[in-house]
This record gives sequence, structure tokens and C-alpha cells, in this order.
Amino acid sequence: MRTLFWLVMISFFGLGSSNVLAAPVLQVTEPKFDFGEVYQGDKVLHVFQLVNEGNEDLLIDRVKSSCGCTAVLVSEKKLSPGGKGELQANFDSSRFRGEVSKTIYVYSNDPVNPVKQLHIQGKVLELVAVEPAQINLGRVKPGEPVKSNVSLRNQGETPLTIGVPRSTATELKVKISKTAFNPGETVNVELQLTPKPGQSRFSGYILVPVNGVPKNELRIPVYATIADQ
Repeated sequence: MRTLFWLVMISFFGLGSSNVLAAPVLQVTEPKFDFGEVYQGDKVLHVFQLVNEGNEDLLIDRVKSSCGCTAVLVSEKKLSPGGKGELQANFDSSRFRGEVSKTIYVYSNDPVNPVKQLHIQGKVLELVAVEPAQINLGRVKPGEPVKSNVSLRNQGETPLTIGVPRSTATELKVKISKTAFNPGETVNVELQLTPKPGQSRFSGYILVPVNGVPKNELRIPVYATIADQ
């Protein structure tokens, strides 16, 4: 009788223990993806592999991502124990340059790690290096022309063609030294500002069409403070 009692108790506590331990566990084969180097404007696509290593169904509630990156669950939201799924991430490098790191957040019913973080990182290279990236002409006098220069260097692997440059203000004129440049070559952009009387500040852009760069156009800010003295 006593033996039967202890067998029942062992079975009871064993069953209770298994219920306590039963839970979904979200694991990602490679939670960090390094895409290396890409040119500005290129799009990066990567698929993360998800696995439920627990002993209960894994339910993925939603997926969020940081700016410049989108993430979509391309498999079922419900993964049975041992089940696998896929999450597709897309990174658009058009508005970025230099080292970048983006985070994707996966929300699930994993009790230990309800928010799983995935990472995409790499380096975005400018197809055209602009030096300087913006022009500050400092203090200028109304009606007196002021000149400056900007250099454009082709950092890509193919020749680039330049269209007719323009500006966003009539008092700002712009011209270029040539309309095409090979990899490694530099093009000079000359600008001239003739400030209008009655203004205290000038702010505008030089717009240089270049095939292959984001939106096929370079935008170079130009600033100045206008004063008679």
C-alpha cells in the first residue's frame, strides 16, 4: 500500500514539474547579419531562420524594425515544437552612409525572452564623395559675388555621367568642369552667390544630376550670412 502511495506521489510531482517546464523557446540560427560593404542606394535582403526549441507552440505576435529597415514574417506565426520559420529583412541604404546597424524586434510568447532582437549591420559607401558636403560662405555683402568650389569624386567601379547642374535660388549660379568622370576621377563644381539686398541670411541647394546615386541627384547645401559690414 505504501509503495502504491509513493508511486502516485512521484507521478503527481513529475507531472506537475513537466507542466511547469513546458514552454516555447524562440531561437535564431544567426541573429546578427553583416552585409559587408554596399554602395549608397543598394538594397540588402536577408532571411533569418527561426526555430522553436521549446516543447509548446510558439506564437509570434508581431515584428518591428528600426528606421531604414523593414522586416516581414514570411512563414506561419505559429511554430510547433521543433518547427522552423523565416523572417525576411530588407535594408534600403539610400539615406545612409558609413557604418550602420539596424535592429529588428520579434515579439512572441517565449516566457524567458518575449522580445528577441536581430541585427543587420555593415558599411554604406557613397558612390560619389562630395567635398565639402556643405558650403558655408560665412559673412557676405549684398550685391557682391562670392565664389566657392566643391569636388565630386567617383568612388564606384563604373563611369558616371553628370547632367546640367542647377540651384534652388536665382542668386546662386553653378557650373561644372566636365560632364563625365571615370572611377577615381574628380569633377570640380564652381558656385557663385550674389546676395540680394534686404536679406539677413541665405540658404539654398546646388542640385547636380548624377546617374546611379540615390534619386539620381546630389543635393549640396549652401549657407551665408548677409551683412553690409
